[in-house]
Amino acid sequence: MKQLLGIMLALASVPATAQTYLGRSVTVKAPVWQDTYIAGGNVLVEAPVHGDLVVAGGTVHLTDSVTGDVLVLGGKVVFEGPVGDDIRCAGGEIHVLKQVIGDVAVTGGTITIDQGASVGNILAAGGDVILNGQVAGTVQSTSGLLVINGSVAKGIDCRAEKIQVNGEIGGPAVLVSGNRILIGNQAIFRSSVRYWLANDNDVDFKHALRGGKAVFDPSLRIQVGRWYFLGFSTIAGLIWYTGMVLLMIMILQYLFSSTMVRAGNTVWLTPWKAIGFGIGFWIGVPVAALLAFASVIGVPVGIILIGVYLLCVLLATVITAVVGANWLNARAKSNWGYWRMVFTALVAFMVLKILSFSPFFGWLLLIMSVCLTSGAVLINIRWRRRT
Repeated sequence: MKQLLGIMLALASVPATAQTYLGRSVTVKAPVWQDTYIAGGNVLVEAPVHGDLVVAGGTVHLTDSVTGDVLVLGGKVVFEGPVGDDIRCAGGEIHVLKQVIGDVAVTGGTITIDQGASVGNILAAGGDVILNGQVAGTVQSTSGLLVINGSVAKGIDCRAEKIQVNGEIGGPAVLVSGNRILIGNQAIFRSSVRYWLANDNDVDFKHALRGGKAVFDPSLRIQVGRWYFLGFSTIAGLIWYTGMVLLMIMILQYLFSSTMVRAGNTVWLTPWKAIGFGIGFWIGVPVAALLAFASVIGVPVGIILIGVYLLCVLLATVITAVVGANWLNARAKSNWGYWRMVFTALVAFMVLKILSFSPFFGWLLLIMSVCLTSGAVLINIRWRRRT
C-alpha cells in the first residue's frame, strides 16, 4: 500500500499535505496531487486523484482515475474511472466499470462488475453479486444471487441462494447453493468443481467441464433452516448494534459536549501531544493495575483500574467517532448543531469500522486514531474539582 505512513498520519490528524472537501454537494474538478478526503451528500470526482481517496457520502460518482487506494462508504457508488490500487467499499448499490489494478473488497445490496472492467481478486458480500468483467485472481463471494458471465483466471469459492455461471473459470471451483445452480451454454470450468445443492439434485454441467470432474461434496452442506434464521438474526443484530452505537454517541455528545469540543480542537492543534498521552494511557493503565495487584492493599485499586480500562476499550471507537466529528467541526470553523454532530459521528464510526476490515493496516490505522482521540480527551478533562 503506497505511502502508508502518510495515510496513517492523514487519518489521525489530516496534515496540510492532504486535501479535504466537506459539504452537502462536493465536486472535484481539478487534479489533486495528494491524498484526498471527502464527506458530503452528493460527491462527484471528475478529475484525477494522484494518491489515496477516502469518501463518505450518499451518492458517490468517480469518473476519473485514482492512483492509490479507494475507501468509500455510500448509498450509490459508481467507479467509472480506473483505480491504481485496491478498492474497499460498502454501499447500497455498487458499480465498477473500469480497470482496478488491485483487489476489490465490497459489501452492498447490489454489486456489479461491468463487462468492460478488469480487477485483481474479489471479496464480495451482498444481496446480488453480478460479475460480467474479467477477474485476474480469485473470487470469494457470499450473496443471495451470484451471476458469473465474465472470466475468472483462478479459483472461486461462492455461496449463494442462487448461482448462475455462464463464463470461464480457470481454477478450482466451490459452488454452494440453497436453491439452484444453473450452468449456461457458454460456461467453461478449466479445473475441478466441488458443489452442494440444498435439494441434493444433480447439476447439469453440460459440456462445461474441460479440465476436471464435478463432485457433489456433502461436507459443504448448509443447514437451510439455520441459514435463513442466521440471515434474519444478522440483519436484526445489525439494526440493534447501529441503534446502540447511535444512542452512545448521543449520550456522549450531550453529557460531555464541552470536553469533546476541546478534544477536537486539541486534535487539530497539537496532534502529536495527544498521541503521546493516548499511548501513555493504553500502556500505563494495565501496568499500574498489575502493580496494584502485587500488594494486598492495592487489589481494590487494581480492580477499579481494570474495570475502567475495559470500559474504555468497549467505547474506544465510539469516543473516537465523536471526537472526530468535533474535529471536523473545528476544521470547518463551523458551529454545527447537536443532531448534525451526532450523525457526523455515526458516519465517522462506520468509516472506522470499514478501515478495520483490512487485516493489518486497517487495525494499525484504527489504533493510531484511538490513541490520538483518547489522548485528546485526557488532556481536556478537568481533573481538579471546582470550588
